[in-house]
Amino acid sequence: MNKLITESRVYRLIGLTPILGSAPASRAIRTQYIASKAPTDELRTEEESAPFDLDEKGLTVFNRNKQDQLCVMGYQFKGFLKGALTALKAQCKIASVKGKIDNLVFVEPRYIPLMKDGQPIREEDEILERPLRAQTMQGERVTLAASELVEDPWEITIEMTLIPNNGTAKSEALTWDAIEAALDYGAFHGLGQWRNADYGKFMWEQVEE
Repeated sequence: MNKLITESRVYRLIGLTPILGSAPASRAIRTQYIASKAPTDELRTEEESAPFDLDEKGLTVFNRNKQDQLCVMGYQFKGFLKGALTALKAQCKIASVKGKIDNLVFVEPRYIPLMKDGQPIREEDEILERPLRAQTMQGERVTLAASELVEDPWEITIEMTLIPNNGTAKSEALTWDAIEAALDYGAFHGLGQWRNADYGKFMWEQVEE
């Protein structure tokens, strides 16, 4: 039997702009969302053990690990990679991006602590409120949204494992060059809530093990 071949690299992301929490603070809203999107036993267990439950329907927060540190989730970072490589499709020429990221890229740890000055962050710097406008059948409606905010320069350190793969007639292979191009995209469109307003942007560096 052939042994599975993988390669791992460690990257440090350094925030260029403040980052906003993305998880709904209300446990009821989180449960409803998880049930509709990915009703797996693993995610249900994670939801049940979530260490916060603020009854604020319009508030989004950072996930916390067991040490009560503010975290970015590994699946959130994989979502960033999917969005970045989709935006860079003309340059990277990778088809079926979502499937390739899901099946070929693995991110550790699951809870990625936010750091500042070498120390884990345990409290947000502020709550950012902003208006949300939407066109409805009754006309324009305006509501308030609020998110936990951590000022830059925040840091997260991620270990990524890539399973080598081949390109096809319709797609280039998913390579470290493509992943690093996606990381470059983080300086323009980052992580977390309200990315279109320049929150969550970052630069990156590879960390030698």
